Amino acid sequence: MAMGNFTLFDTVTLWEADGTDLLKASNTFKMVLTTSAQSLTAAGQSVYADLTAELTTGNGYTAGGVTLTGVTLTRSGGTTTFNFTGPSPDWTASGGNIAAWRWAVIYVSGTLNGHVNPLVGFVLGDATPADVPATVPPNTIQILPGGSGLIAITHSP
Repeated sequence: MAMGNFTLFDTVTLWEADGTDLLKASNTFKMVLTTSAQSLTAAGQSVYADLTAELTTGNGYTAGGVTLTGVTLTRSGGTTTFNFTGPSPDWTASGGNIAAWRWAVIYVSGTLNGHVNPLVGFVLGDATPADVPATVPPNTIQILPGGSGLIAITHSP
């Protein structure tokens, strides 16, 4: 199954403009999974607390997410690319199934310019769109960025 396209939350560009410095490689970025009960739109959410349908802790999933490692931000010409090169975020089912999920969401862990755990963006686990079925032990959910990075932002000259 193919994943959907990564979508930035609208607040990312607003907060970059106000000096929040959200897209900074030294920030701690985390990824969480939510069920289809979560309605996500670019304009709909701004902080982690706005997520109401994250999977619950158990069977290999831990609420609050997995830390992305090897985060890089590069600029070439008028495009800034956000990527991570460390081990991919993954969750291995054990002791039971990890529940079906629909969305993978990235946020910054911490408080930036008064924003607590600001959201960065989200992607559909299955672009159909459909739920990604429950993961049975000992299988692993693994999310990899595309070859051109997770986010590419083109700036006007």
